[in-house]
Amino acid sequence: MLSNLVFAFRQLRKSPGFTFVAIATLAGGIGACTAMFSIVNAVLLKPLPFREPERLVWIENQKAQDLSSRTSRVATLLGWRENTRSFESVAGYFAFFDYMRYTLTGVGDPERLRGVGVSDNFLPTLGVTPLYGRNFTAEECRFNAAPTIILSNAFWRARFQADPGVVGRTISLNNKPATVVGVLPASFDFSSIFSPGTEVGIIVPFPLTNEMDQWGNTLFGIGRLKPGVTLAQAQDDLSAASRLVEAKYPNSGTIGASATTLDSSLRGKFRKPFLMLVGAVACILMIACVNLSNLLLSRLNARRQEFAVRIAVGARPRHLMAQTLTESLLLAVGGSLVGIPMAAWTTDILSRLQTFGVPLLGGATVDPMSLAVTVGLTLLAGVACGILPALHLAADANNTAQGANQQRSAGRSASTLRDSLIVAEIALACVLLIGAGLLLRSFDTLLKVNLGFQPEHAMAWRIDPPRPFNTRAEASQYLADAVQRVAALPGVEAAGISDTLPLGRNRTWAASEVGVQYPAGGSPGALPRIIDKGYLQAMKIPLIEGRYFDSRDSIEGTQTVIINQSLAKVLTPRGGSALGKKLALSQNGSTVVGVVGDVRHSTLEAPSDNEMYLNVDQSSDWSATELVVRSSLPMAALAPEIRATLAKFDPAMPTGEYYELEKLVDDAVAPRRLITRLLGVFSVMALTLAALGLYGVISYSTGQRSQEIGIRMAVGAQRRDILRLILSGGFRLIALGIVIGVAASLALSRLVEQMLYGITAHDPLIFAANAAIIAVVGLAACIVPAVRATALEPSLVLRGN
Repeated sequence: MLSNLVFAFRQLRKSPGFTFVAIATLAGGIGACTAMFSIVNAVLLKPLPFREPERLVWIENQKAQDLSSRTSRVATLLGWRENTRSFESVAGYFAFFDYMRYTLTGVGDPERLRGVGVSDNFLPTLGVTPLYGRNFTAEECRFNAAPTIILSNAFWRARFQADPGVVGRTISLNNKPATVVGVLPASFDFSSIFSPGTEVGIIVPFPLTNEMDQWGNTLFGIGRLKPGVTLAQAQDDLSAASRLVEAKYPNSGTIGASATTLDSSLRGKFRKPFLMLVGAVACILMIACVNLSNLLLSRLNARRQEFAVRIAVGARPRHLMAQTLTESLLLAVGGSLVGIPMAAWTTDILSRLQTFGVPLLGGATVDPMSLAVTVGLTLLAGVACGILPALHLAADANNTAQGANQQRSAGRSASTLRDSLIVAEIALACVLLIGAGLLLRSFDTLLKVNLGFQPEHAMAWRIDPPRPFNTRAEASQYLADAVQRVAALPGVEAAGISDTLPLGRNRTWAASEVGVQYPAGGSPGALPRIIDKGYLQAMKIPLIEGRYFDSRDSIEGTQTVIINQSLAKVLTPRGGSALGKKLALSQNGSTVVGVVGDVRHSTLEAPSDNEMYLNVDQSSDWSATELVVRSSLPMAALAPEIRATLAKFDPAMPTGEYYELEKLVDDAVAPRRLITRLLGVFSVMALTLAALGLYGVISYSTGQRSQEIGIRMAVGAQRRDILRLILSGGFRLIALGIVIGVAASLALSRLVEQMLYGITAHDPLIFAANAAIIAVVGLAACIVPAVRATALEPSLVLRGN
């Protein structure tokens, strides 16, 4: 083995060009596979960072899209605790945490924090122990108890410089003293697990009391199964407990429980897309190995004299096979040594892209498990690259010994093998390219949907009031003054506020019409938006009928509401106008004064829901607020002016959180964009490798046929005839590869069908366009060796020069 290694190293050193190309080819394949495994390992394979995570269960009210129908009341959660025997404990967290506002003051500049309310047993149920300090006590989880908080590890390091002494310190939160009782460990980041893309800085107690039960459906449940209890048993137990709660609170709406493992609930929707990406990088590595196999086959023919001498002095075929495999393994090791840094760099970049909304992506690293996979890939690639050349060499050993001096051609079998490998490369590249094309066209179709608002030339600012107000009028006046000051700035075309922007958080309220009797559970629901009189204009949501909010919709005025077209159709099933109808949103009902266009408020893929807009002056059910500013000026020019204006208006208001409104769309499609981009990159890599492989085979076969070409030209063949001969040979390989690739893509199209929007998995345009791209690229790879063949001088070729 040692002598084989030394000899292989010498041989590779003699051919630096071949060695460089081979190592670079394998480095791309091994590096891509290692990086992709590191991502998939973090997102899908690693156990969740909890104690015995396989016993954790995610509990929802119903499997629906909006949070209000998926979450449960406090009374329901307590009913699960009291009436189930399958769980050691049942905990919950406040699903609408992004509606809440927490402003930190007294420690540097004012800063807005996201905080999530959790039940007293949330951390113990997960099996998370604070790094410093302790969990909340029962006394701290009472309603209106003195505020206490636990810091996230990232926020603790960023704001308090990782000072353990912060535990026990009192800080100012929402203008009230709050005691820091603990710091979470780095292994548990609520954001990356439960709300990727949304940074959570603190957790706070969520009292499981009657007062909080009045908020309606607000909690996601998490249970820890007792040892030996199955998920099916837990589901039956929860269903029975839910029926008891429903009987006890008959007017609390639909009560149910849908139990899934916590792992599948968090990761399930990402499993298929990421496994598809694993298949894509596996195809790239296969293509790289095929390319190297072809290069090694070409080298075998060039080394036939060497092999003939070795056989003549006693070498057996197995010795030659061992030498060939040693060389391919040495190349694979070189490829892995180059590929690992590439993988580490790529993984680090992807792990920082938190906006993609993929759980646990931030924890992706090239860890020992990834390195173990790299070692396995190296061995696999080394064997895969060398096995076909080695087997061919063993089969051809007798011919090599008998006619190495006279026969320079590798023979029909070697040529057929090389051609077959090229067809396989083209077919694999075709599959990847068509898959990427389908996702890309689907993504483009999705981005063209009518959003119902215009995100261009608009920005959003979070302007949570940093303190509570004594009256609704005081709060309304505060927001109105802030909006008025910003609207007066030069370049601002419109400004308005809302508690909920599109494609973000959502909740559902009943939207019953006053005087209409609905069957049990049959009253319509709608997504409520608390806005001021300038918001709809700032968002450019079109008015269909009636009017926008104006000065008539004051605190003392008649309660009014604006609805969207979808809700208007529900209220007027026989046609007609919805204006003047009253919804049961206030004591005397809220009158519909306007109908506006539908907005994609949940996702871009989902159709518009029922929506209703309530005036902020007439509603107290809001906390967090977003200021939308529309201007033709660039954000970089206007943002400093807005920040200065808001800071002057209220120095305690955090003014650092703002973004272009187009970010809402970007965030909504972030996971889809990640998958599409990665598959697109992989398909381009595959096409490039396949084109290089085709170029190499055509170049080699043209060189082997130089004497034949010289004879053809000597007896009258024109240069265009030679060009047609070479290109037709290459095109046959391309066409066969495309046919196989298209057939395979049709068979595999069901794997991407659920990921498509607005197109079918058999879209003829995508199949035809990508087949044409492969044909063009393939022919381009054949042109250089074909043109080189036409430049041969027949007299020189026939003389052997």
